[in-house]
Amino acid sequence: MSTVNKTVRKKKQKFNKKPDSHKTNVDVNDDVEKQDSDSGNATASTTLTITYPSPVDLMTSKDFQFDVKAHVEMIHQHLKDKVRVLKYKEAILLNRHLFKGKIVLDINCGIGIYSMFAAKAGAAKVYAVERSNVVYYAEKIVSANGYDDVIDVLKGNIQQIELPVKEVDIIISEWMGYAMLFQATCEDVIYARDKWLRKPGGLIFPDQAKLFINAVEDRKHKNENIDWWKGVYGFNMQCLREVALKEPRHQLIKPKQILSKQCPLKLLDLNTATKDDLKFRSKFMLPIERAGQMDGICLYFHVYFTKSHTPLGFSTDPWSPGTNWMQTILFLDTSLTVQPNSMYYGGIEMFSRKTPPDMCDMIINLEMLKGDPAAPDVDMEMSWNFKPITAPIEPLITSEETLANSTAIDNPTAQESNVLEKNRNVASFDYPSNLETNNLEDFTFSPMNKSQHSTTPALQYPKGSRTFTLGDQIYVCRKQRRNKKKNTKKG
Repeated sequence: MSTVNKTVRKKKQKFNKKPDSHKTNVDVNDDVEKQDSDSGNATASTTLTITYPSPVDLMTSKDFQFDVKAHVEMIHQHLKDKVRVLKYKEAILLNRHLFKGKIVLDINCGIGIYSMFAAKAGAAKVYAVERSNVVYYAEKIVSANGYDDVIDVLKGNIQQIELPVKEVDIIISEWMGYAMLFQATCEDVIYARDKWLRKPGGLIFPDQAKLFINAVEDRKHKNENIDWWKGVYGFNMQCLREVALKEPRHQLIKPKQILSKQCPLKLLDLNTATKDDLKFRSKFMLPIERAGQMDGICLYFHVYFTKSHTPLGFSTDPWSPGTNWMQTILFLDTSLTVQPNSMYYGGIEMFSRKTPPDMCDMIINLEMLKGDPAAPDVDMEMSWNFKPITAPIEPLITSEETLANSTAIDNPTAQESNVLEKNRNVASFDYPSNLETNNLEDFTFSPMNKSQHSTTPALQYPKGSRTFTLGDQIYVCRKQRRNKKKNTKKG
């Protein structure tokens, strides 16, 4: 009998030492060598590879509540924000002479897009640090693009990990938040700057941002989100209006809604900033340029790459293309009627209630005056509490008359009927456009009979009729007008 030597070659198990020593592809360690007592030369070699899921692949819906950044939709939203991503790309690739051969630290790197820009610009080494589980996606993307030798992906809090080097030449970070400071990561950049950034000569990209204030007119959103609570389905929910009023909203403002000139509030320079600079108290003046209703105060910021050889930056103001930061609106309790050439002034402060400061728990206090400070025409004081909201949610119904003061829902007015028609959620039928009345009692929108099951008869459309029959019910529909003129051109 011939003897067959079966060998499974032994390979050392390779662990990626970067994100929690996580191993994605494992070569199994198993040596089995069987030989018969009889002589033989035939040998079979087999390698078995097992793939383990990464921690991000094992996350549940509950886990994503505490690590939203790892959700693919959040990654998608970030990458589709072309304003900031392309500006970072421009700032890095147009300054190759600053990055070539240098050591770069990317703080809170996400999926590592800015780290790959730095590697493409010629950086000798890039350390991409991220505390979220999105770091496992970053590791795969870096490997898929061939930057394994340049980019080291490290999982952990930047204030708790240790880098393999004593100093870095450049720090890259997307440290800005809503209204510049809310949910910002300035504290991480300040910590890394003091511990690792080369002195002198170290660079931060970007390194400066400036916050602005403006008066805006936004009656639509105030009615939908604030005053809407005054009467809901005929009930008074004023207590929730007070809660909604204290929450800043993040939304896009159109330039035509601006009422005043902009006023700068705070310049944050991360080259020299300390933790005490992550709060501010400032005076402001708002010269009114056109008549209207001042429904709120608008906050936005500009970002600067001052170390670039050419001036670079981008803005989140209403005149610039929209970003994921949008603008932050602080709605006033009582809207003010303003006239051109009038002046509103006062003080505003923004700070964290916690020590050390928590940028996810911020408060804004505002005092606004008009006229002589000794006897002002307007004297208003308000306070807002930031809540961790990633984006505004546009309501399905967009008119304030729909649910507010809806005591006569059984007999709606013509205006309410039009609103219901516009926002109806029932598919496949329309209302007649030429009826003499808009009273909803003239229509039949009863649901299908509960006795109907999976089988339903086909829709019946009598010629010239304004109704169709579905089961035992009759529904009103709009007569479809077709263009009887035939197109003579074919092909």
